[in-house]
Amino acid sequence: MQPSRRAPGRSAKSFRSIACRALALVLSIAPCSAQVTVAELGKLARDRAARHTEGKLLEPFVADLSVEYDANKATLETRFEAIVALGEAVVPELLAHLVPAQNSDAARQLASNCGRLLARFELEEHFGALVELALGQSETARGESIRLLGAVEAPAATTLLLDLLDQPKAETRRLVLDALGRRRAAGAAPKVAAMLASADRSVRLEALGCLAEIGSSAVLEPVRTAYANEKDNKLLPAYIEYFAAAVREHDQVARELLPLLSRERIDWRDTKRLIEALATIAPRDHEPTIRNLGDIIQKGELNELGLQAALTIQALGDKQGITRLRRALDEQLKKPSRRGEAALYELRGQLGIASEDYNEAYTDFVHAAEKAGETATMVQKAVAGMMRCEARRKKVQSLIKLIRESGLSVADIEAIGNYDAVFRDTLQQDKVKAALQALAKPAGGK
Repeated sequence: MQPSRRAPGRSAKSFRSIACRALALVLSIAPCSAQVTVAELGKLARDRAARHTEGKLLEPFVADLSVEYDANKATLETRFEAIVALGEAVVPELLAHLVPAQNSDAARQLASNCGRLLARFELEEHFGALVELALGQSETARGESIRLLGAVEAPAATTLLLDLLDQPKAETRRLVLDALGRRRAAGAAPKVAAMLASADRSVRLEALGCLAEIGSSAVLEPVRTAYANEKDNKLLPAYIEYFAAAVREHDQVARELLPLLSRERIDWRDTKRLIEALATIAPRDHEPTIRNLGDIIQKGELNELGLQAALTIQALGDKQGITRLRRALDEQLKKPSRRGEAALYELRGQLGIASEDYNEAYTDFVHAAEKAGETATMVQKAVAGMMRCEARRKKVQSLIKLIRESGLSVADIEAIGNYDAVFRDTLQQDKVKAALQALAKPAGGK
């Protein structure tokens, strides 16, 4: 079957129209006429971007940048630092390399690494060049430029990306939605929400991911409608993420989500995330949510699910969840058959932190570490709990001792701060920062 002869014309016209609108804003030129071409506009953009360079700054680095990033990360990051130090004058050369010179892995890897480097610069003055690349023939350059448009501080970028959302290629759509999400482009939310009516599950999933990043409550009603009609259970976690980002203290949304707690449509991990999200989605003292979460504890979920239920009940204004779960744990730990279970002590330690019983919590974490045996994951969780207690008890020297003896990496320790603000703040103290810096040095390093 021969391809349509009209489709390319429509596509070219569409691209030309998009380019005219976006570049006119950036370059402050007169409105585009039929005689002004994308190539001419692109030349204006390139001329502006290239005014500070002669095109030789990047040349010594090209061979080094032509390798796969993940396999050569340490070496490449060192080269990246040297290139960034050259300043903005190197940007036009980096932009030029987004279009692979040959059809080879090396050329594509060079383009990808140049894209990573460009993300470290402010690209507002080079917006026009990004537009040209986004509308060009090179798929590699198109992808890299769309990613960069997700961060560039240019209001016209959102308009351009919304226009590109109409292009038929699935990969372009995915990249554009990701870029709009990273821009937190609230103005894009209505158009993205309309995509939830698509019969294509991948379109709905990508749209939900974008909406969760944007976090706009302005499109709550169409998302609720789509959620009510959703038949694909695998998409439900994406709806939860949107509601978690966009909804605060909403009775009806909380009620609509509560049936998912039965775990007939989502798995254990997604149920835990839902319970966590209900702490802000549900109104304070929301009886249906508190009752349903209480049932989880009552059914004997002495695990992370039960812990999260207790924490959410507490966040909604009722401390009985913490009390009930602790009572259940106390009863189980009185049984000889369960006294050796490290997980129960670790769980009770988490409850101790939640109820501000830091001394008892610390003791429980010590017991958990002692009874974990060779189970490295449980030992790490117990040690993390001890560190969190010491941060709250303001025992900085004890915390530093734990940092030195824990066996955890700096990254592991800093990751604790991702969910514990008190601990994160404690890591900023000079003595603790020095301990982390010492831990980061290789053995024998200076």
